[in-house]
Amino acid sequence: MRTLIILLVVALSACSAPNPLRLPAGSGKVIIDEDPGELNDDALATAMLLGSVQVEVLGITTVGGNTWPEEGAAHALRLLELLGRTDVPVVQGATADPRDRGADPRTLPYSGVLARPRPRDARHLSPAPRLGYAASEPLAVTPSEFIADQVKRHPGQVTILVLGPATNLARAVEEHPEIVPLVRGVVFMGGAFDVPGNVTGDAEFNWWWDPRAAKVALDAPFKEKIVVPLDACQGLLYDKELHDRVVADAAAPLSEPLRDLHGPAFAADPGSAVPVWDTIAVAVFLQPGIVTDASDRRVSADARTGKAVEGTAVAHLPGEVDPDAFRDVYVSRLTAKRAS
Repeated sequence: MRTLIILLVVALSACSAPNPLRLPAGSGKVIIDEDPGELNDDALATAMLLGSVQVEVLGITTVGGNTWPEEGAAHALRLLELLGRTDVPVVQGATADPRDRGADPRTLPYSGVLARPRPRDARHLSPAPRLGYAASEPLAVTPSEFIADQVKRHPGQVTILVLGPATNLARAVEEHPEIVPLVRGVVFMGGAFDVPGNVTGDAEFNWWWDPRAAKVALDAPFKEKIVVPLDACQGLLYDKELHDRVVADAAAPLSEPLRDLHGPAFAADPGSAVPVWDTIAVAVFLQPGIVTDASDRRVSADARTGKAVEGTAVAHLPGEVDPDAFRDVYVSRLTAKRAS
């Protein structure tokens, strides 16, 4: 009897032990779907991927959310110029508008780009980009067409990183459903499961912005999905210590721009810190070993609110990330001279 009890205790302990994300390090061909600002978390997530020798970035598609698609295209093009990677195409994308379903940005803790008018194109932003405009232009194609074309050119090889609202991917799924089984995998930054949302009590920004698109993309039967929610981002912040590590090497391509854009804020308030959601999703993709707790869950989104709900499709869901391991990946990728 005593032996049986011991065996039961061991079995129960194993069931309740952390279930780290057991995936190989992210590599191969990727499409980055995002809403980048000037060196915000989306932009730095992009730089991390471009600083990884095991990754080939096929292109960047922009979406409305943190920025309007036109703004995102302008910032992405300039980032690529700074990194010496103008070979990577940028596709100006689509956007939903939460005001169409009655959202009032004045009542929300964060409403993304809704506080300012949409520019007419990527050459006329207000205010003008502090880092200037790039010489190159967005590719003259829709994100849906670009995603479908790249996936068909490289069947089974393309991972799509959805770092903003899922509008572009949802349209690609609906307009080109034949690509779904050809996609290698999708990494989503979005959702709030066991923590409060950052826009409403139970909705995270990306899924709240375009909840229908989140549901369409999450429900699509892609071979593999990783969903990096707010739960995994708790306590991981871009602070002065991390900033100083990233800009310490003057030869790093973003060292001077980061000092120019972020340095004054840290000089004024050395204790300030901001979230780094999208860089966490990319770090998890690049180095899944930084995840210390994870589970497989059936994940979807409520098509009206963006609340994370149970669905039919299974996704890998990181719950916790080792802070020191994340910071090391963050610094190493952002200070890489250039991926070859």
